[in-house]
Amino acid sequence: MKAVSILIGLIFLCLCGCAIDEASPLSNQQLVIASDYLKPGDTALFSEFTKNSGIRIRILSLTPEKIKTHLETHKSNAQFDVVMLGKLSSVITLEKTIFHNLSDAYLDKYASNIKVFHNRQWFVTGLDPYFFSFERDSSALPINYEQLAVGFLWASPDRDTWDLFDAHFSYYLSGLNEDRQAQLKNQFNINQVEFFQPNDSMRNQQFLILKNSTFSATKTLSGNSKRELWKNTNGAQYGVYSDRYCMAIVDQAKNMRNASEFLSYWDEHYQRENFIPAKGNYPYPDNEGLSKGVKFYMVSEDKLIELLKKQKNKEN
Repeated sequence: MKAVSILIGLIFLCLCGCAIDEASPLSNQQLVIASDYLKPGDTALFSEFTKNSGIRIRILSLTPEKIKTHLETHKSNAQFDVVMLGKLSSVITLEKTIFHNLSDAYLDKYASNIKVFHNRQWFVTGLDPYFFSFERDSSALPINYEQLAVGFLWASPDRDTWDLFDAHFSYYLSGLNEDRQAQLKNQFNINQVEFFQPNDSMRNQQFLILKNSTFSATKTLSGNSKRELWKNTNGAQYGVYSDRYCMAIVDQAKNMRNASEFLSYWDEHYQRENFIPAKGNYPYPDNEGLSKGVKFYMVSEDKLIELLKKQKNKEN
């Protein structure tokens, strides 16, 4: 009888052990994203990925500074696997943080279509262009950014992220002589007026430069049937300036396999119309600078980071 009890006990332990072994992979079927623009409720944007892979997405809404502090403190024990940022300047905050290094073999397997930059540790997951927006009337309208320095008043709700637009504009002006550069830059700034925040009772009728994502998210602008978002901004000769959505995989991420699956899914699908995260972004342009019919003024991400750092040093 005692032997039978021992045998039953051993069988029970084996069954429990098997159950634990089988449950462990399921408990790891998640991917944790730290982002400065995605919110916890945005997991719904990735429902197709979860349905196809069985990997659940969890989003932590954190500033770049908090992401940096967490990674410096926890190192290989970080509580998230992927970092997603809504603007290129945020990469500078994390530039001394080591992320997963992307070998040729890894890129060939998981991300052959996505642009890589900054020591092969960051991906560009989308572009966020600076478009003109206006209510059309009988007045003449500018067709490129330079014309805003010669007689057109303009405003922008994106002044808090204006550093990247300024980096593009400075790069363009660098092809002119110094006197002409200074003249255009000065007049461009003089012609800027304060942005009027629209409300339910009064709409904004200003000529605006704003990010595509800002227009989409500001219902008092995008919901105004009289206001246009002009996607031919800056003309076919030059192309529109744009910020970048960026992604990196945490070095020694706990869910590295799931992070790679997520990257592969993004690589395969992000050229689709209205692909996640549905924040007004465009896929990376082709060799002609075109993406979904929009012409982009292309400056490499590493060059833009260099220009942003120079601007910051001048300010300091």
